[in-house]
Amino acid sequence: MPIPEVTKARRSSWTEAQYKLLRRIAPTAPATMDGSAFAAKGKLRTLLGEAFLEEVRGKTVIDFGCGEGAEAVEMALAGAERVIGLDIQTSLLERARARAKQSGAEHRCTFTTETAETADLITSIDAFEHFTEPKRALDAMYRLLRPGGTLVASFGPTWYHPLGGHLFSIFPWAHLIFTEDALIAWRSDFKTDGATKFHEIAGGLNRMSIGRFERMAAESAFKVAAIEPVPIRKLRRVHCKWTREWTSAIVRARLQKT
Repeated sequence: MPIPEVTKARRSSWTEAQYKLLRRIAPTAPATMDGSAFAAKGKLRTLLGEAFLEEVRGKTVIDFGCGEGAEAVEMALAGAERVIGLDIQTSLLERARARAKQSGAEHRCTFTTETAETADLITSIDAFEHFTEPKRALDAMYRLLRPGGTLVASFGPTWYHPLGGHLFSIFPWAHLIFTEDALIAWRSDFKTDGATKFHEIAGGLNRMSIGRFERMAAESAFKVAAIEPVPIRKLRRVHCKWTREWTSAIVRARLQKT
């Protein structure tokens, strides 16, 4: 396996001090979210509501960044005519195909790394904070939509959320307190993929904020129908336009191709 550049010999004294503190706070990898919170109701119903699953009926849908295919299968079972799951990780696509077959939805689902087929609707669930080049991903979504089509996105936690560092948020906002080098050095003790930056880890992490997504959407060819930061339940009383980067749980968005 490749050896990360952030080795002990190359670390600054400041990075080394932070690394040692991280090792003391979290000597092993923290548990990550496994999706079990959505098991009973389904992620799409939870994040977007029942009405969304009515919206997919009879449509061709592309699930952009489909992962293991749970949402693609959910849409196929809800009545989508055809669902194309796109992802760059072939191992996840294999699991997605197995999931579709097990659910009896394989005749409506296709999982692939690329497609030239266009769709009535594109979904992007828990993906915009992970794309290496999110602007290019957004442009690709626009090209894959038919005229009048809709992109429905839901993603988060965003970068300034207490757990916006995902794996690196070993406590709230740890990813903002510690340097990238120190966090990567800590991660390299239990991950051996050679990543030296946040965007190089498995799945990627691009520091997506609410403001950054809004600017990217406004500069795109899409017409912005809605961008909704959803407050963290316990912080909803202090959630407003000035605090939203720190107090939003997820972002829901609808962008239109005219």
